[in-house]
Amino acid sequence: MRIGSVGLSSSNIGNRSAGSFCKELKGLNKRQMRFCRKNVGLMDSVRRGAQSSYTECQYQFHKRRWNCTLIDPLTHKVIGDVLLAEGTRESAFVHAISAAGVSYRVTRDCAKGLNEGCGCDQTRHEIPELSTESVHTIVPRKSNSSAQAEQTVVNLHNNRAGREALGASLRRECKCHGISGSCEIKTCWDALPSFREIGATIKDKFDGATAVQIVMEGDKPRIQGKTNQYRRHTNADLVFTSDSPDYCLPNPSLGILGTKGRECNATSYGTDGCELLCCGRGYEREVKVVQEKCNCKFVYCCKVVCEQCTRSIERHYCL
Repeated sequence: MRIGSVGLSSSNIGNRSAGSFCKELKGLNKRQMRFCRKNVGLMDSVRRGAQSSYTECQYQFHKRRWNCTLIDPLTHKVIGDVLLAEGTRESAFVHAISAAGVSYRVTRDCAKGLNEGCGCDQTRHEIPELSTESVHTIVPRKSNSSAQAEQTVVNLHNNRAGREALGASLRRECKCHGISGSCEIKTCWDALPSFREIGATIKDKFDGATAVQIVMEGDKPRIQGKTNQYRRHTNADLVFTSDSPDYCLPNPSLGILGTKGRECNATSYGTDGCELLCCGRGYEREVKVVQEKCNCKFVYCCKVVCEQCTRSIERHYCL
């Protein structure tokens, strides 16, 4: 149940049975299908949480070579699964933001009483368990090979880091009750910030992600830092096992679209600048003349009169 499968599904539970609804969600394995049928009341929240995760991922990376395009804009097919299985920083971010997005939406909807089986009085205890179980459907716990099993350990770690970012962002808010604004009685609750704040926090973790390797302790894989040069990772850190490709050129086998045709900033020296974004290939300049209202004045009584002005808009695109 990745962003690309459940997240972009348009299915809505409506009055349909759990079985028919879950069958329409593409990409579910047997365990995920069981979870769906057992918690069908939560699945719309899970779907919307995955959708918001994908939107936030694209926002956080829209100025980078990899802009979180996991769905081909022309064919609408999922193209990111192979890349996300590689254990890169980008894979770490996607797993973390997916976990945070699903937990965020399930928690919020349960607190508002929008889902059966959970309510606002259960937020502190039961909802984290429900959202954690929802998140675990994103990554299979059992794998067919040792390599998959090792990557699953990393994915689950990054899922947890995403949930911890959400938990650490909760704010304690209070409201006073009493005569003339006195605070004879005070009601307090944990409030969620905007999901944009969560996304920015996880993006910071992406930039500071730790390179790790998997070592076996008996028959159990364990995460260990690759070198002693860097600080030891914590449960809140993102970790990765593979170096990222440069994302400059298309690589269909990995679902990489390349940066040709991407809009860039000719005056920026940052990641959105044409030099970096276009990978040194150069860029083309496009000038578009547009007409717009200008010099608007209020005429008594009662209308606004504007002139028509022309303005040139200059944009740059990678070759």
